[in-house]
Amino acid sequence: MKKNLLKKLSLFELIAYSVLLLVGLWGLVYVVLGIACEFVSTKTGIAGADKVLYSTFGIGFLWSGLIIMGAATLVAVVILLINAKKSDRDFEKAQRRAARLKKKPEQEEIVDAEVAPVEEKKEE
Repeated sequence: MKKNLLKKLSLFELIAYSVLLLVGLWGLVYVVLGIACEFVSTKTGIAGADKVLYSTFGIGFLWSGLIIMGAATLVAVVILLINAKKSDRDFEKAQRRAARLKKKPEQEEIVDAEVAPVEEKKEE
């Protein structure tokens, strides 16, 4: 099953999905750190890093993680849509070709026959 799935994925898709998975995990780590900052003391390093991130970009770990995960998901959906459209086009092309080959009439066997001349009847 996995072999068949990997045959259908192009090299670009495989690399893109791997990179997007890593970016999504990076966003998930930021979300977890953002949630952890809500429940830890303000004297810890995580809370300090969240304050520095907030003062630099205006958002903390939680929202930056959500933005990163959303961007990775959006890019993955766009890649999926493009490749699904390409796959549908190939499938329809194969269907039209199969229908065209099926419609070709098979040549029937030709039978040679001799025609005898018809005698005309004369009315008297």
